[in-house]
Amino acid sequence: MAYCPKCGVEVEDDVKNCPLCDFPIPDINEDRQPKDSKYPQAINTYDEDHLGKKNKAFFSISIIAVSMVVIIGVIYLVYPWNHVLLKYIVLADLSIFAIVFFAMGYLKPNYNYLGAYITVVITCFCVYLISGSQTAWFLNYAFPIATLIYLDISLFRFVFKHTRHKSQFIFIPSNLILFVIILAIGIDGIISLNVLGSLHLTWSLIVAVSGFCIIILLQTIYHRIPEKTRRMLKKKMHV
Repeated sequence: MAYCPKCGVEVEDDVKNCPLCDFPIPDINEDRQPKDSKYPQAINTYDEDHLGKKNKAFFSISIIAVSMVVIIGVIYLVYPWNHVLLKYIVLADLSIFAIVFFAMGYLKPNYNYLGAYITVVITCFCVYLISGSQTAWFLNYAFPIATLIYLDISLFRFVFKHTRHKSQFIFIPSNLILFVIILAIGIDGIISLNVLGSLHLTWSLIVAVSGFCIIILLQTIYHRIPEKTRRMLKKKMHV
């Protein structure tokens, strides 16, 4: 029995068009076609359709972003309004546009994460320049915290890449908890260094101890439960 090259439904040998999607069915007569060309390879158009929708959405966002910049530029030149506020609006508009570009995954994953990190750092630095702040909050807080988050996410992605084929309902929560622990310790350390002048961890230690206890509990439960129960959990959670 023949099948539709597009949707895969089985059809009778003498059918010329698929009754489901109306796709032309190739002639399978042995005398008129070679055996290896009876059924052409099915075409999967999901990637092309997904890319087309993504391009349309990004094009719409680009039009909105450019229109806002042009409108604000005209207001900045001809109308005596709050120019500092207009600078903040333009900066936010451009930053959101860049973040959306990297979030849509047009580049390789490593480049997308790096681009988002650089965008955040540049945005914070521009806010620092526009505000004319006398305190060095960019170097003391913004840049270290942004770098910490980027390195923490990179570590999480590295660990996830090497444990994704293991039990996901154990290792993914464990990795997320480890991500939160590192982030909490880093932020607590940055704040204490700038406020107290020395490394003095407080609340992050509570987060770390609690998180490690949960990780140990999860790993213990998983490795102690019977194999039958383990398979049942994998089936129930679709992992």
